[in-house]
Amino acid sequence: MDSLTHIVLGAVVAETTSAKKIGNKALIYGAIAGNLPDFDSVFTPLLSPANALFFHRGISHSFLLVFLLAPIFAFIVSRIDRDKRMEFTDWLLLIALPWLSHILVDIFNTYGTGIFEPFSNLRVSYDSMAIVDIFLLAGIIPAVVAILLFGQVKRQRRIFAWIAIGFVAVYISFSVIIKESLEYRVSRELLAEGKEYSRIHTAALPFSNLLWMVVVEDSAGYNVEQRNILNIDESLLRSRHLKNHQYLEPLKNDEEIAKLVRFTKGLYTVEKSNKGLVIYDLRYSSLAESYPQAYVFRFEVNIDGDNVKISRAHPQRSLSFKNIKRYVHRILSTQD
Repeated sequence: MDSLTHIVLGAVVAETTSAKKIGNKALIYGAIAGNLPDFDSVFTPLLSPANALFFHRGISHSFLLVFLLAPIFAFIVSRIDRDKRMEFTDWLLLIALPWLSHILVDIFNTYGTGIFEPFSNLRVSYDSMAIVDIFLLAGIIPAVVAILLFGQVKRQRRIFAWIAIGFVAVYISFSVIIKESLEYRVSRELLAEGKEYSRIHTAALPFSNLLWMVVVEDSAGYNVEQRNILNIDESLLRSRHLKNHQYLEPLKNDEEIAKLVRFTKGLYTVEKSNKGLVIYDLRYSSLAESYPQAYVFRFEVNIDGDNVKISRAHPQRSLSFKNIKRYVHRILSTQD
């Protein structure tokens, strides 16, 4: 999720563990601890594009690192902030639980989270929530404001904190239900039409769980569309992409190319360009209204003889006023 979501979620989690003893300081510590895993982004510019993809949300988002570092950070904080009301176990919970909340929420994004590293390179992702979801934020921020307004009224503060945590759990569960229902509906439609497919990928578009991208893979390519859950039978912005995976065959032994393919989980298309090839990761959609321009991740493969250089184009967020307006229009109406 985005940093603001992790800040406010970390704060409300910390409220339930330690605010009874140290008040608003718990919110500050929780907000910081809730963002600790994303400090890996400081180092990604130093890595190759392929390695940077796996370093982010890799070991930094693993359960092992929480187990190893949370006690160390708790000890350091306890030596700096010598509040006699806090035992070491209190500091440990104050650091570990917001940190864990970050990891657990990120699992539901499409990017993938290496929760089992270094024992497994499996990237866990359920693809049911966008990285930025304003509805999720809208359910947490008022709780943080209420907690601050209540000051020293401890009981009411904890009630609002638990309401926020409960809202997050319900919202995530609701997103999972939407995803499962959408994939079931699409599979039934394909069966009724007699169309063969190998898999269905669905992912929420940015800002909410109301508009979804649907990717249906078959032997030759992908059919891509968007679905509005307020009128789920209507498909929007349909497009078709050939796989063109054969373009990468001469580069099959290139380690960086292999990493890119693994990152996309096989949902990618390849196009020729003036300098070589362009790889599009089909799992992420921006707010743009046409594909492949709407795909967030694009990798340019420049081929000069035996030299292969990979560069990652800046993520295409397409956050223009026009695109946001059309995005809202697609949610509120099926006319497009």
